[in-house]
Amino acid sequence: MQQKKLVRLQRLLQNHKIADFRGVVVHKVKNLVPVIRACYDSFLPDDNVSMAWVFAIDGLFLLHLFQLTNTDSDQIPKVDSTKRLLAQDIMMVENQIPFMLLKEINEALHSSSPGSNDFSPSIYRSFSEIHSPLKLCPLSKAPTNHVHHLLHYMYHSIINNVPTPTFDSVHLPVPGRMTKILLPGIVNFVEQLPTDEIVRLYELAITSLHNFSSIGSGTTIPSASRLQSRAGFQFHSLPENGGGVESVYVNGNTIYLPPVTLESDSDVILRNLVAYETLMPHSDHHPLAEYASLMCGLIVDVEDVRVLKQHDIIRGELGEDEVAEIFVGMSGSILSSKIKSKSALQNMIVEVNKVYEGRPRIMAYLFLKKLAKWVLVFLTHIGSVVGGTWKIVAFVAGLVSLVMLTYKNYCDVYGCDKKN
Repeated sequence: MQQKKLVRLQRLLQNHKIADFRGVVVHKVKNLVPVIRACYDSFLPDDNVSMAWVFAIDGLFLLHLFQLTNTDSDQIPKVDSTKRLLAQDIMMVENQIPFMLLKEINEALHSSSPGSNDFSPSIYRSFSEIHSPLKLCPLSKAPTNHVHHLLHYMYHSIINNVPTPTFDSVHLPVPGRMTKILLPGIVNFVEQLPTDEIVRLYELAITSLHNFSSIGSGTTIPSASRLQSRAGFQFHSLPENGGGVESVYVNGNTIYLPPVTLESDSDVILRNLVAYETLMPHSDHHPLAEYASLMCGLIVDVEDVRVLKQHDIIRGELGEDEVAEIFVGMSGSILSSKIKSKSALQNMIVEVNKVYEGRPRIMAYLFLKKLAKWVLVFLTHIGSVVGGTWKIVAFVAGLVSLVMLTYKNYCDVYGCDKKN
């Protein structure tokens, strides 16, 4: 990587007929180092001269790369895996090199013709269009003032993709109350079992209850394949100018989502964008993190990716297993934010969950899951204090056996999987 930078640096300096890199570029950057230090939260331990050299080389390399990607064509050019690997490195290491540094270097390169130098944050535009997984806002809505760095420009270009809505969201019907499910009486068939058999049954019951009650815990919304097969939901990609992450909505039983293009560098870029949003000061508005959390709930395996690909929501060259790996990997790293009021996307998730949980077979399943949690708490408690009175444990273990048998019969009829 460093060798590539130096090779491109030499070519660029030759093109601009600059023989004294230290005097023309490094000296100007050195004067900016104290200001650049203030842009970073962490302390930069190197001295000003060393920092000037590092920033001059990295800044010149970025400037050259952005200028190469800029094009007058309306079509976003395709890039190969080598360039995506390079973009991945940039988004991990150099995504917050200050814009003012690039501007200073650009002025040094064009010192002989300052009047013709027109430098603006649009230098980031083509690179962001090529590598952003999500569509950017129109150029007229892109940030132009107080742009700090590449990550800042790409993030706000994604978030600003909010057109005037053309459809009104339709609130979904709230399901009625769940009818009572009556369980038959439990026959105390374990009363005559010896103590060691009861202990074994007790331990098996604890394990079964824990595994069953933890299925699907922590997810914000059922997966895409379950919403489609169990609740009749359909998915549709937003139209070309239909907005971005804040334009997600539900109309009837159709969920509209922005298309996301996933390539080999998308995982790193998405994670950096979400982390940047999370660390923004004085903000309780995290639309990108909410969108990422939604996608992590919708995608838990390749079957979900297949559903969303069929509806043109997932695009790009990555395979279904690679896409699933991205969102499964992100699911544990997205911090939930505490806000005063729910966002439109959070309200949409609530409405979808109401409809999903109102389906009779889902209601029955949720009842069994809740019952399993109650029994698990009770069984764990009495197991610690029961002493020699193992008949109580045997009775509850028998109840567990009944619950698990009921669950098995339920699955035989309706079908179950790990995404319940």
